Amino acid sequence: MSTEEIQLPELTRTRQDEIERTLFAEIETTTRETRESSRRHRRRVWAYTAAAAAVVVVAGFVGPALGNLTGGASSGSTASEQSVALPDEDGSEMSAGGTADLGDNGTTSAEAPERAVVARAETRLEAEDPAAAAQTIGDRAEASGGYVESMNVADAAESTGMAGATGPGDARITVRVPASGLASFLDDLNDLGTVQASDISREDVTAQTTDLDARIAALDASVDRLRGLISDAASTADLLTAEDALAGRQAELDSLRAQADALKDDVALSSATITITAPGADVAADPQGFGDGFSTGWNTLVVTLNGIVVGLGFLLPWLVLAGIVVAIVQVVRRARRRRRSRRDLRPADD
Repeated sequence: MSTEEIQLPELTRTRQDEIERTLFAEIETTTRETRESSRRHRRRVWAYTAAAAAVVVVAGFVGPALGNLTGGASSGSTASEQSVALPDEDGSEMSAGGTADLGDNGTTSAEAPERAVVARAETRLEAEDPAAAAQTIGDRAEASGGYVESMNVADAAESTGMAGATGPGDARITVRVPASGLASFLDDLNDLGTVQASDISREDVTAQTTDLDARIAALDASVDRLRGLISDAASTADLLTAEDALAGRQAELDSLRAQADALKDDVALSSATITITAPGADVAADPQGFGDGFSTGWNTLVVTLNGIVVGLGFLLPWLVLAGIVVAIVQVVRRARRRRRSRRDLRPADD
């Protein structure tokens, strides 16, 4: 059995050059694609890192901004509620701007109901004799129809732990004065010394007062009905059941009436706290230490994290939309890159 040798065609120099060019072109294309892929990967990593950092930074700014917006809206609402008609010293009603709201017949309009406002004042007074000044303030409060709620005068020979006091001999007094005379009462403090600082806060409690009055009226009617049932009870069981229900309703009614009375007392008599110090007393710095620093840092961290969480919640829908757009762009770019690679390789294959 004979075997025939397979004769391969002669490989010419031209064919060798063509094969080399094709091979080098493929190698160059592969190398270029590898470099471009690596470069794109690095760009994506940097882009994602920068985007993540930007999201955190923006969230840190957006969160507190949103909190300020919502807090500003709440403050605006509270301020608008507090801008109500307050009684002046002469009995006329004064608006928050200081003008009297008088009708033709001297009565207020039904569209502007009387508001219930609780006023509190904090004042720092410097006087030669803090103890005597505190006594005078208490006498003035009682003369105006109020009373002294508390008074503390530090012993001149001992240090004091009173809040707001700076040293021995200082005094702190809290008085209740009629709401209509609070401003004039505070103005009269200038006769006793130098007013270093003064702050008045007002809280509108009209809604609480209205709610308490409505609940008291409903419970009062319920108590009257239960008393009628007790009078008409046909059996001992009915009588005991009605008495038990009456006891519970009466206790709840008494509690609500006590709350309403306390709230009305707060509205009628404003609270004024005056801290009195002697001239030249150095203001003691607030105690600072590791515990205070840790507490401040922790509170700041919580506020910052809360702002970031709120900001991320605000940005999340936009990030989802941006991710979808980026994914579509990546798919289109990869498809175009594949078509371009096929066009580059087709002449070499031919």
